Amino acid sequence: MSEQKIGVNIAICDDNAKDAQEIRGYLLSYFERNGFVGAIHLYDNAEALLDDFAPGRFDVLFLDIFLKGMSGVDAAAIMRKSDPNCLIVFITMSDSFMREGFALRAASYVEKPLTPEKMEVALTQCHDLFLKNARYIEITLTQRGFKVPLARLAYAEVAGKSILFHTDMGESFEARMSMDEAEKQLEGAPFLRCHNSFVVNMNYVEDIQGNNLVLKSGQVVPIRKNGRREVVDTLNEFMTERLFEGR
Repeated sequence: MSEQKIGVNIAICDDNAKDAQEIRGYLLSYFERNGFVGAIHLYDNAEALLDDFAPGRFDVLFLDIFLKGMSGVDAAAIMRKSDPNCLIVFITMSDSFMREGFALRAASYVEKPLTPEKMEVALTQCHDLFLKNARYIEITLTQRGFKVPLARLAYAEVAGKSILFHTDMGESFEARMSMDEAEKQLEGAPFLRCHNSFVVNMNYVEDIQGNNLVLKSGQVVPIRKNGRREVVDTLNEFMTERLFEGR
């Protein structure tokens, strides 16, 4: 197990190796100046990116529009169907695809040739997502500790005298702490204390069925009987706000 989990996962897809490395350099510099942590994955064609893609796999996609083979716009359209949340930044030589990019809810455009000023504008527009994903919960196991990004944490549950943390990738980490201590570290929304023994990330809730929350992974998390209405109301309000933000 590594000592630190990744805060922001970024894909760069550009068949010009020099431009791809330039974008990577701007990202690393931006992270260092703003205190973020990130993993950067490079692809030289859309097909390779799609082979490695899964919903939630990447937080930001930097896509060259004019790629050999499948275009960046066509690749973005495929990925957008299954992942509505990742940010898309198009790298382009022309503004001729602005309409398509708008339909795909592109966060920004960067026109080549690349410059620090152009990249700074695009990265500033992604700043809120970087900030959200840079938040961690500290977990200590035996003699070593590591950080789990809050954005990756799906839910947590009491396990004896410990807390079991579950991520969106199916990983589980057990830490010696109380649920009250864990809840303090999670710092409120999008986390909800839905049960004495459970805290859930509302971003991962798919449905409410009776006295249970069904997560996107299929996992079922119970709702406390005393105070169920408060839990349901809080979740419905959160989902409504998220729906309007996505428009």
